[in-house]
Amino acid sequence: MNHKSTIIVFFLFFSFSFAGHSQSQSMLYRPGVVTVGDLVIEEAMKYMGTPYRWGGTTPKGFDCAGFVRYIYGKFGVSLAHGARPQYKAGNRLNDGEITKGDLVFYGGRSGGKHSVGHVGIVTAVDSDGFYFIHSATSTGICISYSREPYYKSRYIGACRVMDQVVSNLPMGPVGVKKESPVYQVGALW
Repeated sequence: MNHKSTIIVFFLFFSFSFAGHSQSQSMLYRPGVVTVGDLVIEEAMKYMGTPYRWGGTTPKGFDCAGFVRYIYGKFGVSLAHGARPQYKAGNRLNDGEITKGDLVFYGGRSGGKHSVGHVGIVTAVDSDGFYFIHSATSTGICISYSREPYYKSRYIGACRVMDQVVSNLPMGPVGVKKESPVYQVGALW
C-alpha cells in the first residue's frame, strides 16, 4: 500500500471510530436525529448536582420551578416562577403522550395530589413510566423515576411547552421539522 492510500485508510478509520462519540459536541450538529426535547435535556443535565435553594433561579441554587424556568428561558420560553402557573402554561398531556422535554407535575408535601407543588422535565420514557430531572429539596438537581413510591403517589399530570421552543430555534441551514409529538432539529431530512 502506498503512502497516499495509508493516509486515506488511517483517516477513514479514525473518522468512523470517533463518529458520534464526542460528548462535549453539541447535539445540535447531529442532523435529523435530535429533538427539541434532547436539546432541553442536554442543557438541563449541565446543572446536575446544583444545590436546592428555596426561591432559587440561578446556577448558584434552584428550586423546582426556578430550574424549569431557567432551562426553558435558555430557549426563549418565558415561564412563570411557580409550579402551578407552569402547569397552566402548556398543553395538557395524557400519560401515553409524554415525551422527553415535557413538564411533569406533582403535589407538594402538604397538598398530596390536590395541589400542584412540584415540577420536573422528562428525560426518558419507558413502558412503565418516565425519568425526570428536577430540583429536590434534599439533593438539588437530580433525576428521579415516576414509579418511585414518593412520586407515584403525588403525580398530578404533564404538559408540553416545547411548542413554544420551536418558534425560537434558528431557521436557515439548521431548521426544525415537526414530527408529532416530537420536533426534530437538523440540516438534512
